[in-house]
Amino acid sequence: MFFLYLLITVMPLSRHPLWGRYVGDMTVFKYLGAICVVYAAFHVLTRGRFPSFLGTWAARFFLLFYLLAVESRLTHTLPSTDLTVGPLVSFTSFLLLFGVTLTVVDSVQRLRRVLFVCIGSVAFASLYVIREWQKYHHVYAGFRPGWVTGDPNYFTATALLSAPLAYYLLLNRRSLKERLFCLGCLLLIVIAVTLSASRGGFLGLVTAFLFVVWHSQRRLRNIALVSLLLVPLSLFSPVSPLRRLLTPTRSDERGTENRLVAWRAGWKMVQAHPWAGVGIGNFKPMMLEYREEGSTVDSMAHNTYLEMAAELGLPGLAVYLAILGSAYWTLRQVRRRPLRSTPPLARHAALALQAGLLGYAVASFFLSAEYQKLFWFMIFLSMCLPALRRPGAVLVEAVPADAAAPPPDYPAFPTEDWNATIG
Repeated sequence: MFFLYLLITVMPLSRHPLWGRYVGDMTVFKYLGAICVVYAAFHVLTRGRFPSFLGTWAARFFLLFYLLAVESRLTHTLPSTDLTVGPLVSFTSFLLLFGVTLTVVDSVQRLRRVLFVCIGSVAFASLYVIREWQKYHHVYAGFRPGWVTGDPNYFTATALLSAPLAYYLLLNRRSLKERLFCLGCLLLIVIAVTLSASRGGFLGLVTAFLFVVWHSQRRLRNIALVSLLLVPLSLFSPVSPLRRLLTPTRSDERGTENRLVAWRAGWKMVQAHPWAGVGIGNFKPMMLEYREEGSTVDSMAHNTYLEMAAELGLPGLAVYLAILGSAYWTLRQVRRRPLRSTPPLARHAALALQAGLLGYAVASFFLSAEYQKLFWFMIFLSMCLPALRRPGAVLVEAVPADAAAPPPDYPAFPTEDWNATIG
C-alpha cells in the first residue's frame, strides 16, 4: 500500500520536476503507477478472489466511457496527433487506477489511511502554491501561483475534493491527532485556494461547504466556522477569488471574453457533430475551424461538459454525467444505510465525497477538468464504499489510544431515528 499512498500524494503535482520527469517513454509518476498495478495483482493472488469491478453503476458507466474514448480516438485521430500520447493514454491510466483502487481499498482501515493521504496530498501541494506566491508575487500585480500543481484553476478544482473531507473529518473524528492533522491541512488548503484566486473554483468551494453545512446537525455553528475560514482571507488577501469576482481587472475581463469565444466555438462543434463529436482531444486543434472570424483564441473549451459534448458527442456527455450522477447516488445510498451495518468512517467519507464531487461539478463549468487524477481517484473510491458495508467486511473501527470522548456531532446512542435525521 505504500506505493499507492505515494501515488496519491503526488497526484496534485502535475509539473513536479521529479515526478513529472521522463525516464525513457514514461514519467516517474507512470512508473509509480505501474508498481501499484503489480502490487494490486499480487494482492488479488494472495487474497484469492477478485473484487466486483461491475458492482456499481458508476463503474459500469466508467467502463462504457472508456470504450467511447477509445473508439473516438481511433476513428477521429487528426493527422498531426500521436496515439502514444494524449487523452487515450490518460484514460488508459485512469482505467488501471480504477482496477488498483477497487482491488486494494478493501477494508475500513485502508479506507481511513487513503482518506487522510488524500487530505495530506492537497495540503502538501498547497505548500508549493504558498511558496510560489511568496517568491514571485512581486513580479507583477495579481500574480497567481500554481505552476507545480499545473495551473491555479486546476489546483483549486483538486482542492475542492479534499477540503470538505478535511472539514468533515475534523468535526467527526474522535482522535485528537487526527483532528489536528485535518485542521492544519484545511488551513493550508484554504490559504492556497485564496492565493490561487480561481473564480469558478471559489464558487465550487462555497457550494461544497454549503452542502456539508446543510447536512450537519449544527448548521448555524458550522456556517459560522465556514465563514470564518473563507471570508477573512478573501477580503484582506491582496489576491483572492472574491476580489476577482467583485472587482475584475482588465486581464480578468479578457479571460472571460476568451472563454465565451471558446464556448461559442464548442457549441458550433456540437451542432455540427452532435452524435460522434470531433474526436477526443481534438477540441483545441479544431478551434481554428470553428472560432469566430478574426479571433485569435486557441484554447481548450474551459467547460468540461461542453468539451465532452464537442469531442465525444451528446452520447459521450450523457455517459460522463451518468458517471457523476451514479457516483453521487452510490454515496447517498451508503450514507443512508442503517447505522448498524455501515462503518461510521464510510458514512462520513460518503458525505464528504458527495460535497467534493458537487463542488467539482460546479467548478467544471469554467475549466476543462476531465483529466484531473485526484478527481477520478475519488470517483473510484466512491465505488469501494458499498463493499465495506456488506457481510464479512470489517464494520468496527479501531479506536485510537488517544481517543477523546465523542464530539457533539456523534449521538451518545446511535439510532435509526438519527440516521433519518442526517439523511
